[in-house]
Amino acid sequence: MPNDKTIGDFKLHTLSLLVLTSLYSTASKAEDDQTLESIEKIIVIGEKADRTLKDTASSVSVIAEETLRSLQHITISQAVSEIPNVVTLTGSVPDIRGVSGNGSATGFNGVSGGARARVSTLIDGVAEPFMADLTGDSGIWDIEQIEVFRGPQSTNNGRNNLGGLIYIKTKDPSYNWEGAARLGYRNQNQYVDSSVMVSGPLIDEQLAFRFTGQLLNGDSFDNSVIYETHEPGFDLNELKTTRIKAKLLWEPDAVKDFSALVTVSDNHEKGDTGRKYYTANNPWDYIPTGQRYMNTDSTTLSLKLDYTLSDSIAFDLLVAGMDYQWGFDSYDVDITNQQSLTVDEDNLTIDSKMRFGLNNSQFYGFVGLAYFEREQDYQSIGGSIYHGHDESESKALYGEASFVFANGFTLIAGGRVERESQYRDFVMDQASVLDQANTITLPKLVLQYAISNNTTATVSARKGYNGAGGALDWYAGEYYYYDSESVNTFEAGVRSSFNSGNINLSANLFYNDYSDYQATDYNRRISNIDAVTTFGFEAEASAMLTQDFKVNAGLGLMRSEIKDSSPEYEHINGNELSSAPGITANLGASYWFTDALSARASINYVDDYYGEITNSEERLAGNYSVARVSLNYELDNWLINAFINNLTDKQATTVYEPPGRRYPDGYAAIIDPRTVGGSVTYRF
Repeated sequence: MPNDKTIGDFKLHTLSLLVLTSLYSTASKAEDDQTLESIEKIIVIGEKADRTLKDTASSVSVIAEETLRSLQHITISQAVSEIPNVVTLTGSVPDIRGVSGNGSATGFNGVSGGARARVSTLIDGVAEPFMADLTGDSGIWDIEQIEVFRGPQSTNNGRNNLGGLIYIKTKDPSYNWEGAARLGYRNQNQYVDSSVMVSGPLIDEQLAFRFTGQLLNGDSFDNSVIYETHEPGFDLNELKTTRIKAKLLWEPDAVKDFSALVTVSDNHEKGDTGRKYYTANNPWDYIPTGQRYMNTDSTTLSLKLDYTLSDSIAFDLLVAGMDYQWGFDSYDVDITNQQSLTVDEDNLTIDSKMRFGLNNSQFYGFVGLAYFEREQDYQSIGGSIYHGHDESESKALYGEASFVFANGFTLIAGGRVERESQYRDFVMDQASVLDQANTITLPKLVLQYAISNNTTATVSARKGYNGAGGALDWYAGEYYYYDSESVNTFEAGVRSSFNSGNINLSANLFYNDYSDYQATDYNRRISNIDAVTTFGFEAEASAMLTQDFKVNAGLGLMRSEIKDSSPEYEHINGNELSSAPGITANLGASYWFTDALSARASINYVDDYYGEITNSEERLAGNYSVARVSLNYELDNWLINAFINNLTDKQATTVYEPPGRRYPDGYAAIIDPRTVGGSVTYRF
C-alpha cells in the first residue's frame, strides 16, 4: 500500500507537471491544430484479427511511433514501463497484473528446465527466445508501434502468453523514396546511438525494399571491481548493440491481391547487460554483486505471404527460421568460480491462416494452423559444469469467428487446440531427463455491444496455459518436476472516442483465477500453488484539450491473493504475489508552442510491493514516482530532441534482498538515475 511520503511525492510531481503545462498555455499558440490518433484508427495486430483499438476486447496499450522516435527509451522494457499494471524489473520480462513475466524460466531454472516465459515478445509475428535473463531488447529504431496486452493471449498465440503479450510491429517497405539518419547521446551509460534507414521502389508499385541499421555504443554506470589476483578477460562496463534489418516487398501486377514480404534481421548485443544487482547497503554506489559479460545474437529469416482469393476469402502464411545464441562469461573474486555458459538454439515457426467473410459484415473470422519447433544445446564450463540438449515442438489448430446479431451486438468465439512436447536432458554430475507431452484446449468468448457510434462495451472470458516442466534444485542437488498452470480470465471493458477522435477513453475490469500456479520460493524452487486470484482495473485516457495541448493519463488498480491451505503452503495462504503493486499510474502532457517546437512532461507512479511470496516486510520494493521531460524541434526534414529522465533523480529499489547468511552483502536493483540526452534525426 502507498505510504504518506510516496503519495506526497506523487502529488508534488503532479503539481509540478500541472504548473509546467499552465506555463505552456501562456506561450504563443501553434499555427495549425495538432491532432490525436483516435482509437477508431489504431489497428491492433497482436490478436491476429486486425481490429481497431476501439473494437478490441483485450486490455491493450498501444505505444505509437511518435513516442519511440528519440533516444529517451533504449530498451523495450523502458518503453513499456509507464503502462498501468505493468512492472519492469531488471533482467526480467515485464510483469503484468502481478504475474511474473519470466515465470519458471527465471535464472538457472530456465537453463536446467528450458521453460518459456509467461509473457512473450513477438516482432512482426516471430517470437523472441528468452533464456534465464532478459537481454537483447536494447535498440529502438524504425518501429511502427508496440502493443502490450494484459492478460492471457494463449488462444491466438500459444502457451507462453499466460501473463500477456508484447507485440512489436516494425515498418514495411514503401514505394516512395524515404530515408532517415539519427545520432543520439545519453550521459548515463555514455550511450551513443547511430541509426540509419532507407526505403524505396525497385520496380514501381511492384517491388520495394527497406534497410535499417543501428549501433548503440556505451558503458554501464557500474563501479566495477577489479580483483588484485587476476584481471578480467573482457571490458566490465562495455555495452554494445548492433541491429540490421532488410525487407523486400513484392506485389506483382501479374498476380492480383498477392504480396510476399521477405525479412532478414541480424542482431547482436554484448557487454554488461541483463540483470543488474548492487550491494544492498548503498546500491547507489553502483557496486555490482556479480560481474558478467553477456552475449546475445540472433539471425532471423522470415517469409510472409498474403493472398486475397476472392471478395470473401484470403490466406496468410508466415514462415520464419531463427539462429539464436545466448551466454555469458563471469568474473569472480575466486577465479575457480568463474563460469562460461553458451546456449545455441535453432527454431522454426510456421503460421498459416485463412480469413473468411471479408465482404460480410455479419459473419467473419479466421482459422489457422501453427507449428513451432526448437532445438537447443547448452554447455557451462568453469565454476559450474553442466550441459544438455533440448527438443521442443508444438502443433496447433486455432480460430475465431465474429457473429453480428440483434442491434449492435457481436458475439466472438475463438479457440485453440495445441499439442506440445518437450524432451530435455540436463547433465550435471548425473543425467536428468524432462520428457513430457500434452494436448490442451484454450477457448475464448466475447460479447460486444456498440452502445453508440462513439462507445463499445465488451464482456469476455478466456483461458491461458503454461506447460509443466522440471528444474534442478541447486541447494538440494536434485532434479524435480512441477505441473502445468492455467488461468481463467474474465473481463468487462469499455472503449469510447469522442470529438472526432480527440478524446479517447479505455477501461477494463478483470478477474483472473489461476490453478496450479507456478510459484518460486526463497530457495528459487518452483512449486504449484492450488489457486491464486488477481482482480483489478485499468483505465487510460487521452485528449486534445485545446488545439495545441494534449494530455494522457493511466491508472491501474490490483489485488492478488494466494489461496492454498495445505500444510506445505499454509504459511503463505492469503498472501500477495510478488511484484504486484496495488496502484500504478501515469500522467502526461504535451504542448506545441509552434508547429515546430513542442514539449512533453510525464510522471509515472508504482506502489510498493513484496519481493517474494512470503511477503516479508524487509524485502519490500517499489514505492516511487518518476518524472520525465522532453523538448522537440521539428522543422522540414529535421527532428531535434532533448530529454531528461528521472527529472528529480529519485532513488528507489525495484528488488531488495537484505544482507544475510546466504548473501552477506545482500543485493538490490534500482530505478535508473537521472539521465540527460538528446538526438538529431534527419528524414527525407
